[in-house]
Amino acid sequence: MKEHDIFLLQGSNKNNKKNYLEESLVLIYKEIGKVIKKSSYFESEAWNMNKNTSTFYNRALHIKTLYSPMDILEKIYHIELILGRKSKSITDKNDFYEKKKYKDREIDIDILFYDHLIMHSSILTIPHPLFHFRRFALEPMCEISPEKYHPVFHITLLEILGLCADKFKTRRI
Repeated sequence: MKEHDIFLLQGSNKNNKKNYLEESLVLIYKEIGKVIKKSSYFESEAWNMNKNTSTFYNRALHIKTLYSPMDILEKIYHIELILGRKSKSITDKNDFYEKKKYKDREIDIDILFYDHLIMHSSILTIPHPLFHFRRFALEPMCEISPEKYHPVFHITLLEILGLCADKFKTRRI
C-alpha cells in the first residue's frame, strides 16, 4: 500500500484549547497515521463568527497515512465526536440566501491537502476550498511547509500567504 502525505488543520476555541489540540493529536496518530511535522500553536480571531467569540488556537499537521480521503474524513468526524464536537456548522435561515455560520467548538479538524490531489465531492473538497482566504490556516502551514505547491493555484503556500487579504490577526504562541 502506498503512503500518502496529508496536511490537516486543528482548531479549538473552547475551554482548554491546547488540551483539545493535544488530545486530538493523539487520536489522529492512532487513527489516521504518523505525524511527521506539526506547527507551533497559533492564536487567531474567530473567522466568520460573532465578534465576542473566544479566540481560536490552530495548528497545522503533516501526516503520512495509508487511508483514502473519505476514510480520513470519517475518522476525523469520529475524533471530533469523541472530543465533544456536536456539528460542523449551522445555517442562518433568516438570510435571503443560506449563509454558513460557524459555532464555538472543542475541536475542528480540516483536511487541507492530500498529496497533490484535486477532488470535488458533495462532502469533501481537496485542497480545502477556503484555505487561501484564511490567514489562521496559511501561517501554520507556512511554518511547516512554506514551499508546498498548491495544486490548483500553481504557486507556493508562502506566495499565497503574501497575497492573502485576510485582516484577522494571527500570532504564534
